[in-house]
Amino acid sequence: MFTDDQGHNNGTTVSRRIFLGYTAAAISSFISIVAGIPIIGYLLAPLRQKQDVKWISIGRVADFTASIPQMVQFTITRRDGWVEAHDSRTCWIVPQPDGSFLAYNGRCTHLACAYSWKNDGQYAGKFFCPCHDGVYDRNGMVLDGPPPRKLDRLETKVEDGMLMVFYRDFRPGVPNQEPL
Repeated sequence: MFTDDQGHNNGTTVSRRIFLGYTAAAISSFISIVAGIPIIGYLLAPLRQKQDVKWISIGRVADFTASIPQMVQFTITRRDGWVEAHDSRTCWIVPQPDGSFLAYNGRCTHLACAYSWKNDGQYAGKFFCPCHDGVYDRNGMVLDGPPPRKLDRLETKVEDGMLMVFYRDFRPGVPNQEPL
């Protein structure tokens, strides 16, 4: 049915050499696709992964018994594709009379600047962001300035005597609390 190597036609116009070429190309393509799909998946997987949000141990519960809000600094590890970065973050812990804790993200809701607790002066007993004069009360409510919403509250829990915070960053400058 095929033309042989000496050029004798057996009734078709496709030579054995062309047929074997097509067959080899088809097999090569099949192998390339089967091997390529996992490789492409491996290369693209980091781009699809969402930011990990996790519970972070920030200290012993006994360390937060004072009634004054306390700032806690910690390091989080973030992955962006294949790059791993260690970022410094802060949160504020506000002990409550019932023994529970309020935790706030350490970034102002206006432009993500750092704010602090003031013990004296004009803003005594309040959180104050000096960048644009944002003022918050002990419960995180906006008292003055340009912040569009109250302080971003973080979930807390106690495990084995350790205070844990479910840390997340939020989009600054918008009226609703939107996780990044």
